[in-house]
Amino acid sequence: MDGIIVEPDHRSFAQVTRALQEEADGDAWRAELAAELHAVLEPGVTAVRGALMGMAVGGLDDGHEPLRQAVAANVESVVRLDGRRAGARIRARKIALRGFSNAPKRLNARTGWRHPVFGDVDAWVTQRGAPGWFDDPLRRLRPQLAAAAARVLDNRARRISRRA
Repeated sequence: MDGIIVEPDHRSFAQVTRALQEEADGDAWRAELAAELHAVLEPGVTAVRGALMGMAVGGLDDGHEPLRQAVAANVESVVRLDGRRAGARIRARKIALRGFSNAPKRLNARTGWRHPVFGDVDAWVTQRGAPGWFDDPLRRLRPQLAAAAARVLDNRARRISRRA
């Protein structure tokens, strides 16, 4: 059986290899790409924090860090450029604030959580957050964020191909 052998132009192949190595070897391109992706996700982070801070509040000042501010401070964009879970996402880091574990998840849930009333009162209440404070803004912004991230990756691919 006859086969067809396709050999690349060795000069072009060497040029492509060199361009890829210049891009892939340095940490600079990773830092640039990560910074670009973080910048693209910033509107989503801002929208989520805004939805959280717009939540209705009540209760007494107990001298601790307010729950909404603590959760908002832990909303961030995360960029991974290697491994099995490479990608960019927005997350609200799990925090344990005064024994209230996983506050972002509980604030976003439709159910609620029970806690004792602040002070000397021996009473418990069920409190609800603002269901959807995290999901709803990101659901609305998802097409724009995905398109912007795709543009960043396309620009990176074009940069590599221009060098080749």
